Amino acid sequence: MKRPAFILAWETTQACSLGCLHCRASASLERGKDELSVPEISRVFQQATKIGKGIIIFSGGEPLLRNDLEEAVREAVSAGHNAAISTADGSLLSTERLDSLAKAGVSRFSFSIHFHEPRKHDEFTGRKGVLQSAIEAFNRIKTKKMEFQVNTTILPENYEDLEAMFRKIIEWKASSWHLFFTVPTGRACGKENLRLSSDQIEKILKWLAEMLAKGVEIPIKVTCAPQFSRILTQRGVSEFKTRGRSCMAGNGFVFVSSTGDVKPCGYFNLIAGNVRKQPFDEIYLHSEVFENLRNASLLEGKCGMCSYKEICGGCRAKAYATGSGIFGPDPDCLWSESIHITQKVEDFS
Repeated sequence: MKRPAFILAWETTQACSLGCLHCRASASLERGKDELSVPEISRVFQQATKIGKGIIIFSGGEPLLRNDLEEAVREAVSAGHNAAISTADGSLLSTERLDSLAKAGVSRFSFSIHFHEPRKHDEFTGRKGVLQSAIEAFNRIKTKKMEFQVNTTILPENYEDLEAMFRKIIEWKASSWHLFFTVPTGRACGKENLRLSSDQIEKILKWLAEMLAKGVEIPIKVTCAPQFSRILTQRGVSEFKTRGRSCMAGNGFVFVSSTGDVKPCGYFNLIAGNVRKQPFDEIYLHSEVFENLRNASLLEGKCGMCSYKEICGGCRAKAYATGSGIFGPDPDCLWSESIHITQKVEDFS
């Protein structure tokens, strides 16, 4: 299951100008004193090319708070990677900053937008005018003939309003829509009001599968709900079987924190090594954490027994965050192989 690390997310800083209720980074207003410097992250980008040239996501916190961001982008592009900026505060993406980042080599932006109604989104992010600032940034990006995607975390407050959200995203002319499902880490830890039930998640994923079957205007991607691959396969989308496991943590996706800790993903609070002590490529290829994550035979509980484990694998970050361990069952998947088999036997008899 060893795929190239074609997506590397770098947490540029833990500082942020917003205060989203579910923040993975538990971001604050102040930048840390021990953040990786541009020369340090440049070495990581160079070492990553030994595995594969792919996409570097400049994440945070809020990456636009770093005044040396352009320099880091140039280093990523020089190493042969594509550079994408993951932001949430459109007010920081002025025309001048946009020009500067475009010149440095940024190919795409992503914005975290969780509600299409200004009041709800602003309340969730902790500041008035956030949604309007994002929409204005969208227009500036389109003027430059660049692309942006919208990232939406599915919450109990918005999951019944997703169709309206999708229509807004089309209206904004986003290039794609990425849907995230809450992992209880960071500020979301212990907040059950931010998490959906397994039944609600299954309902949403089936709705998405129906949308994709009918055809949609822009690509839609699901993150932190790898059981979507099982739902698509059950619908007969056989090509999904050739793409590797849906949970890409440590197997196609890797996260480097602002202080150099290497983790399978940003929601996975398990450190495999630190780039200040060991080359990035050695950590990714040879750390025990990553090697084990690529071995589906180590999965336990219902994920270990599931016939879809090679294409799904369950969300490892959720299993770890909820106390089931790195190989435990995904708490948000309602599929049970044993129940399914029992039902088949009863139907036959």
